[in-house]
Amino acid sequence: MRFTHFSVVLTTLIVLSVNSFAQQPFSPADPEYYAMERQQMRFDDQQVMLFNYRGFVCPRQYSMTSFTNVQFLPLSAPNYTFNLNFLDHNTGKLVRDDVPAIWDKWINEGKGEDPLGCNFRSNSSYLMVTQEEKWQPNACFRSGTFHKEIENQWLSFSVRSCTSVSYANDEVFVKLVLKNRKDKPLKLTLIPQQIAGQMNCDGMKGSATPHPVDAFTFGSDQMQARISSDIETISDKGFELTLPQGEYVTVYFAVQFYSANTQAPPIVQKDIQIRMKSADQVTREKLKWAYENVPKLESTNKKLQEYYYRCLLSVLMCRYENPKYITNPFWAVGYWPFTISWDTSYASDVLAMLDPKSLKEAILTDFREVKMKKTYVSWKGAEWENLYIQEPFALQIMIEAYLRHTGDYSLFSEKAGDATVWEWMQRWVTELNTNYRNKEGLMDVGYDTQKIIEIRTDGYNHVVPIVNVLTVHLLYRMSEWAGLLNDGNGNEYLRDADKLRGLMSERLWNEQEGWFDNLYPDGTKEAIWTDHLFDALGTDYLTGSQVNKLVSHLREGEFLGKYGIYSIARKDSVHWDLIDADWGGGGQYAGMPGRISRNLYKQGFPELGWEILKRNMGYIEFFPYLPQNPRTDAPIQDRSSMPLEISAGAGMEAIIFGTFGITIDKERLTIKPNTHEELGISTLRDFKFRGKSYSIQIDKRTFSVSRDGKPIAKKQFGESVVIL
Repeated sequence: MRFTHFSVVLTTLIVLSVNSFAQQPFSPADPEYYAMERQQMRFDDQQVMLFNYRGFVCPRQYSMTSFTNVQFLPLSAPNYTFNLNFLDHNTGKLVRDDVPAIWDKWINEGKGEDPLGCNFRSNSSYLMVTQEEKWQPNACFRSGTFHKEIENQWLSFSVRSCTSVSYANDEVFVKLVLKNRKDKPLKLTLIPQQIAGQMNCDGMKGSATPHPVDAFTFGSDQMQARISSDIETISDKGFELTLPQGEYVTVYFAVQFYSANTQAPPIVQKDIQIRMKSADQVTREKLKWAYENVPKLESTNKKLQEYYYRCLLSVLMCRYENPKYITNPFWAVGYWPFTISWDTSYASDVLAMLDPKSLKEAILTDFREVKMKKTYVSWKGAEWENLYIQEPFALQIMIEAYLRHTGDYSLFSEKAGDATVWEWMQRWVTELNTNYRNKEGLMDVGYDTQKIIEIRTDGYNHVVPIVNVLTVHLLYRMSEWAGLLNDGNGNEYLRDADKLRGLMSERLWNEQEGWFDNLYPDGTKEAIWTDHLFDALGTDYLTGSQVNKLVSHLREGEFLGKYGIYSIARKDSVHWDLIDADWGGGGQYAGMPGRISRNLYKQGFPELGWEILKRNMGYIEFFPYLPQNPRTDAPIQDRSSMPLEISAGAGMEAIIFGTFGITIDKERLTIKPNTHEELGISTLRDFKFRGKSYSIQIDKRTFSVSRDGKPIAKKQFGESVVIL
């Protein structure tokens, strides 16, 4: 009896210990921390990305094996779809796993079969039945079942799958774990199914229209796809697999993409499992690297903490290490393979903390490629004669972030194309003065609204207030930098800044509205109620009255909405646009809530800064990473824009520099945190500054600061810790 009692106790302890270990929470360094159920997401299939720093694909909902939207540049096939179907030898029946395609045809065209009527209606197809679907960075886990008695014979098996993409090659991995539930062996043919409208390899000639080559190969004259597996037996239909009764069998597949002039890879490959594990290891290493190189947030407000790290994940998923890109790493705007300085500027402090060398290269790449003519820099170089006038202001923000965190002023002497960074910035000042200054001395961008922001109504053009505010800010900064670099133009920049500042307040400020007006060539004025103007709060050149009146418009029903802010105020009945969400009205560009919040903290409005952050946090219940321009009143991201945006890093920056009150002025670090009722106890650990590590803990009534693990101050809110 003693032995039995001891065995029971020991077994119980072991079970409790195992359960305790299994229930340990994952940290933000683990991909599991970011896991989200697929049905919780407000994304279409083409917006759910499996990404591993080289390219991406999108897993399809309601299928165990299907994925679409292939991009491994120079290879791309946006409408390519892959899945496996299962042919049972005993009944001769095909169990299809292309349910998403069947859904699409039934819903969009009213043709084909209703998937909900399959498996039991006469003459209907047999389909895999979806049970669970979960996403995490570079992994989609899915499970399903098939359980039918067909002509007095049972066909019953389960499927669990994992889909991921490679870091080292242009390939997608699918791991299948199958179980035969019945009492005799189950013989299956796993049949690859591939469909695509176009399969492109940039730079190659020939037709991009694909066609089947054999059971395993599909492609065009430019790009091909080959399905390989570790299953050794193949036929002219697919892969032959026998499942023993009652046992789990694990098999691996690789869908490999390659240019049509390249030799096709072998169909049977025994190392796919190893390659898939290697890809998973890279995903984990990159997340750990990012976690270790930025300040770490721990908070009893778990929503705040998750928001912080989903902002970080959003930035990290914009980092390409593809050797075929013009730079490595290449910081893309998000889903599109372009780098744009304005988008990058919203996350420039994050990049400076995460990888300052890559921020420096992003700055140099912009100067080298854009050449003050072409804002859009693709993975292979600048394209299109389309220039955003935000370029010099965005570059200023990026340079400031780099200098703030590194103190490396040698950046200005770095060569980018035919000029140094400093010479390029001087060229931008000359460009503004020569081609944009009107007779009064104000900045006039002309009629073309695309030079500012792309909205579908006219009026946001000519003398745009924010362009003038940011030009003042740029000129003052150029004057400061000229002094540090012993450049003789500093006084001229200062005089120009003072003059434009005066003109701006005199000609554009509308005291009655508490807003800056647009000014047109005929002398008329109009208030455009755009959140773009709130970028002025990031400068130090407005009067206190102007700041207060601008901020007064950040209120419910005007600019504030359920998940943050409207890009154009609801009261602007002339310009407000429900559909054009990022700058037109009905939504918000991903970076704006964070940037406005950070600037509100800076200007002395911490409660309003927190309010905007708090609203924006609501998106993380629906999005695993933050999209380009979600609607403000609903968690919806349209398909015409991107499901991922690098500017989401602005939310993270608002927490670091706003909520935790960190300010860097050359060699001076000032810490003056804020607290809020919902904030709880929050700690920001390992903020790195000039070779030291600082941690800040916010309690209910006090805050404390540590340096390299040793306490150095404990103070009341409203006080500052200054480190020289």
